[in-house]
Amino acid sequence: MVNPFAETPEEKRELALHMHNNGHTYREICQEVRISPCTLSSIIKSESGYIEDSDKQLLHKSKETRALALYDDNKAPLEVAIELNISTDEAINLYQKFQQINCIPLEDRRLRLQKEIEAIESAKNNAHSHLIYLRNQISEQTRTLEHYTTQCENWRNQLIVLYCQRKQLVGW
Repeated sequence: MVNPFAETPEEKRELALHMHNNGHTYREICQEVRISPCTLSSIIKSESGYIEDSDKQLLHKSKETRALALYDDNKAPLEVAIELNISTDEAINLYQKFQQINCIPLEDRRLRLQKEIEAIESAKNNAHSHLIYLRNQISEQTRTLEHYTTQCENWRNQLIVLYCQRKQLVGW
């Protein structure tokens, strides 16, 4: 058993954390270190990086900041006016500010999406123009190929005629 007066608060804190990390229960730790469960909970929360109760943090903030936090917790303007002891008009004005601030990310996202859509439309138009160009090139190449095919057919026919004439001249 630890003498509760023989250790400093820091030593108690270290012992409590050591016991907690080694799997001891809250009850065992509180009895051994002679601290309350609330104190033990605070020690463990502070060690794990958990932020203390937000209400305590907000006590030193402006009424506007506290109102925005309450609106973020889905409180109605009337509840905020009562809790912060402000007029309903002021609560409504703060609620309108909260709505504006809350909508900024949506507006930014909408603008980003709109720019993406415009970029996609531009790429689509460029691809369509390129497709038309390629179709024209294929048509032109097809006409050229048809011309050469016809030319080759004419030369082939001329060759056959010449071959037949040669055959007649040679006397086969």
